[in-house]
Amino acid sequence: MSADRTSPVAVSSGTVPTDGTSPVGGPPAPEPALAELVRADGAVSGPARAAEFRAFLEADGGVMHRDGGPRHLTASAIVVDRGGDHVALVWHRKGRFWVQPGGHVDSDETSFEQAARREVAEEIGLEGLERVGHGPAMLHRHGLDAAFGRCAEHWDVQFLLRAQAPAAELPLRVSEESGKVRWFPWPLRGAGPARDTDALPPGTVPDLPATLDLLAPYLARRSG
Repeated sequence: MSADRTSPVAVSSGTVPTDGTSPVGGPPAPEPALAELVRADGAVSGPARAAEFRAFLEADGGVMHRDGGPRHLTASAIVVDRGGDHVALVWHRKGRFWVQPGGHVDSDETSFEQAARREVAEEIGLEGLERVGHGPAMLHRHGLDAAFGRCAEHWDVQFLLRAQAPAAELPLRVSEESGKVRWFPWPLRGAGPARDTDALPPGTVPDLPATLDLLAPYLARRSG
């Protein structure tokens, strides 16, 4: 997956880095990926962030992949069980934190959702999940520490995916990359739609509780 989020990178609407760390020009952006970023106007991160991500990809389609430069796009998924009462996290060995499953887009992939679903299947062993909403649920940009080598910054396209059974009926599978995988409680706070993130484990990537706080009403509006 992604990054050291202890030092989030500020995002200014409508701008694309031009300091030489990301390429200018290059292969065209894949149409499926651009269409997903159009639908990301409805994400909890808002239409301004979606416009920035589109501009970044339109400037050079190569940034969709790891070899597109130190700053590039990635894909991940917040995976919840049927009731939305649990969220699946993986222990990222390189980053040393708990985080949602996700990672780089493979060279033959043209869709962020395709990449996110593959990562979910590889990292926690779940397939056939329902996408909540019409497209990405969150767009998040964050800097990376030295443990991530040539990757300096990830522009992460995040989906909200829902399983069709409760967590108790869905054992998760450990992968080579993820030393541990586990469902953690994400219960309603009172009558909702807000949900409680107090049960997230120590070492959870710092931005995840805030993301879950934004996604709780997003999930509630699309449930029932």
